[in-house]
Amino acid sequence: MFSEHQILQRDLKILEQMAIEMEPYLISDTMHWTMAKRDMPKLTIGGYLMRQQRLPILSNYLRPEEQARLDVAINHFNQTLVEKVVRFEHRAHQELHAFLNEWTCYLRGLTKYRALAVTRYASEVDTRVVITAVIDKLLETPYQLDRRIPSELTVLDRSLRRHWQVGKFVWEPVWQPAYPKEKYWWLYGKPDLKTSSQAYSILPSVSE
Repeated sequence: MFSEHQILQRDLKILEQMAIEMEPYLISDTMHWTMAKRDMPKLTIGGYLMRQQRLPILSNYLRPEEQARLDVAINHFNQTLVEKVVRFEHRAHQELHAFLNEWTCYLRGLTKYRALAVTRYASEVDTRVVITAVIDKLLETPYQLDRRIPSELTVLDRSLRRHWQVGKFVWEPVWQPAYPKEKYWWLYGKPDLKTSSQAYSILPSVSE
């Protein structure tokens, strides 16, 4: 078992490495970027933004030198974007469509593999968190979010809400202060096992 501080340390190290490698990732066309440190997840804009959102909220749990490292990493990321507004917006939308398709596939899986899919919910919902992080960024100036995306996400959320069982926070408790229930309701509970097996068969396809 890792302590809360160890969990945060690990997240900080991932964010730092993602910030370092963000510029070559943005310039490239690949959607599957393996970072130089092989024990880390693949680099995505969404994965970086998820961490950039939550770590400052939890910075009081970091040591002063770790807080300083967090500031340096975020500043490095921001500098990377200064002359890459169009490129960043394009790449972020590419990821959003991929994440929306991934989330849709997971929800569809609840129809056929319901028990297994619900068991995996705590890990799979990472995709939904990343979607929110990217959308929040693209709502900032000077970016422009594709207007179709919020509508597509609303359809998926409404379907999940119809078959939702409210419960405890699904991730490690250390993350909870960064994810208020009002906004991140889908981190507080799980899909309802008592729902009909056809619950998610009506999900529409997400546009490519």
